[in-house]
Amino acid sequence: MAPAQYALVDGTYRNDMPGSSQHDLSYEMQRMSARQIWLVLRRHWLLIASLVTVCVSLVLFSQLRLPETFEATATVQVELNDANGSNQADTARNQQRVANEARIYRSQALAEQVVKDMDLVNNKVFTSGSKITPQQATIRLLTKTRVASATDSDFIDIVVRSRSPELAADIANQFVESLQKLRSARRQQWRDSVTRALAAESTRLAGEVEKAERAVADFRREHRMPIGAGSAEDYQQMNRIAVEQASASAANAAAAARSASVSSASRMRTSAGASSPVLDHLQRQYDDLLRERSQLSVSLGAAHPDRQRVEAQINQARTDLDRERTSVVAAEEAKISADAGREQQLAAGEARAAAARAGQLQSQLSTLSAQAFRNNTNNVDLAVLDRRAEVARQAYLTTAQRAQAVRSELETTGVNSSVVSAATAPLVAVAPAPKKMALAAFVGSLMLSLLIVFCIEMFDNRLRSGEQLYRLFGLRTFAMLPLLNREIPMTAVESPVVTEPQSLFAEVARTLATEVDELAQGRQNQTVLVTSPLPGDGKSSVALTLAVAAVSMGRSAIVVDFDLRRPGPSILRSIQASSGTPDLIELLTGTGDPRRLLPAENGETATEKTAVVLSTRESVRNPGSLIRGWQVGRLLERLRDQYDLVVINAPAVLAVRDATTLSGIADSTLMVVHWGKTTVEQLRAAMKLLHTPVAGAVFNQVDYAEHARRGYGDAVQFYMGSASYYSDSFDEPRSWIGTVTSRIRGMFKRGTA
Repeated sequence: MAPAQYALVDGTYRNDMPGSSQHDLSYEMQRMSARQIWLVLRRHWLLIASLVTVCVSLVLFSQLRLPETFEATATVQVELNDANGSNQADTARNQQRVANEARIYRSQALAEQVVKDMDLVNNKVFTSGSKITPQQATIRLLTKTRVASATDSDFIDIVVRSRSPELAADIANQFVESLQKLRSARRQQWRDSVTRALAAESTRLAGEVEKAERAVADFRREHRMPIGAGSAEDYQQMNRIAVEQASASAANAAAAARSASVSSASRMRTSAGASSPVLDHLQRQYDDLLRERSQLSVSLGAAHPDRQRVEAQINQARTDLDRERTSVVAAEEAKISADAGREQQLAAGEARAAAARAGQLQSQLSTLSAQAFRNNTNNVDLAVLDRRAEVARQAYLTTAQRAQAVRSELETTGVNSSVVSAATAPLVAVAPAPKKMALAAFVGSLMLSLLIVFCIEMFDNRLRSGEQLYRLFGLRTFAMLPLLNREIPMTAVESPVVTEPQSLFAEVARTLATEVDELAQGRQNQTVLVTSPLPGDGKSSVALTLAVAAVSMGRSAIVVDFDLRRPGPSILRSIQASSGTPDLIELLTGTGDPRRLLPAENGETATEKTAVVLSTRESVRNPGSLIRGWQVGRLLERLRDQYDLVVINAPAVLAVRDATTLSGIADSTLMVVHWGKTTVEQLRAAMKLLHTPVAGAVFNQVDYAEHARRGYGDAVQFYMGSASYYSDSFDEPRSWIGTVTSRIRGMFKRGTA
């Protein structure tokens, strides 16, 4: 979408592109944001320059009157010690310690100590020859002292200002000595108080421990409970004895069963597997003979001598083998019988031993059980005494350890500081510094003035340009009538449109008449209602100017004044009183003849033709009922048939409801906006009350020179280049004195409007 085109023709703000919208205007304003900022600064350059000048002048004046001030700096290093006498803390902890040390140097207590050590109350250089109290001296020292420390360093700078360079150096160096003295006294006092408190507490707890332990010992002695009696160890011992007694009983039963089964087990043993070396040798011979017989039976018959020999040897070997086997079996059975007897004797001995141990363990178990049951009734009381003794013992040990730790910390742990660079008497004064302070005042006052200017612009809701009307309300600006330097004429023939036809005012008025004529859209006659948000905006003069301009362009026009509620005289009532024609009340009641209002009826020539004014000579008691009557519509219809343009001067919209009623009768409505006075809220509220749309707006009493100087937009700011076209005497650019005078005059005019 192409940007919208806007033009101002003789004070008229118009939209030359039919497809433009409010978004296009906002787009143009955003593109011109840098220029808009420049225009805002140009509008308030006098305020900015005045504020900057006053601030810089005051600073320079005060700097030039100040005496010379010297500044001395003493650099102090913070020494961090822990319980071991060395710095073993982490970085964050060390930074906190340095910050705390810096806070001590800024404290009022240390300042009081410095004042006391150096007797600054009686130092005439420090007190400037006046008599002050120690508290006042302390406050003055704090205001003249600055303590600076970096976050990543263990150095602290003590900066002292004074009119005397020697005194500044002495005070800066005295801070460390006074702090050491103050810290030593307070540390010794604290050490003594803590030590006394811990010693008293340790003595008290020691007595409590002794009393508790003596109570435990007396209780055990009275109840014959040695240490450990009735405790868990006794029950564990009883459990072990019971287990051993059960094990011995089981071993006795097992040994008896073994003894009974030894004899039967011996009978179940066999001697089939008995053997001996001789028996093995005979078995091998017998096996060899059987193999030899098998080999001979293949090639020899049964009667062969070799086979018979072998058979005889086999028989002999079998006999020897049987005899040897019988002997081996008998020997094995004798051995088995001897082993069974021995095992039976061993099993019987084990059974007797197990039975004896089981009896002994049973006796011990009974003794321990009886003793444990006797101690059960006393264990509760003994446990209470033991707990009391243990609590007292732990409290005593904790207090003793704390006392020892505190003594060690008081001796080795702490934060100390020492001077690493003593302050020397400065040779160059640090104040006053007029150039530096003037520059700072210039920058600060400039920033302050810019902030004030933008706040003024932000909260200034008064309407001054057609751009504002279109952006906020979508209204076209038909004309911007210039502010007249003289009183408004009281007759139509004395209007600048008639008396000064080549003036800027006349040209803008004719432009307004042209814009209104275009609203007719081909109709010959039209009715236009002129109103404003509040009284005093100049709607009556605008209505008269519109009618006079229409007449000057060849149209017949009449102004009908329906502002009947306004008290006192007005321009239109004055014209009505001197015209000799019927007034509005006579025409509405039917006692007057409307034809007498026509120029021909008054005997005017074509060159003397002027606008007709229809108003009242006297105030109306009940104008509301009169305006709402049917006579108003009939009168306007008759006037519309007689005149090309009927201008209705309606009351202010926010004052009464008459304008809302009359807006439904008129063909179009014009809203008069007082330049630099009517606010956005007033115009918004007025437009909400009207039942019909507003065709356009007319700016009244526009200060063209001020409008152009402030750069409020529109083509008005370029009017100086068109001076040759008009007969007006344009105001030249004013000096700052003239601008101030003009603004004061304008404020008085607006206050009396």
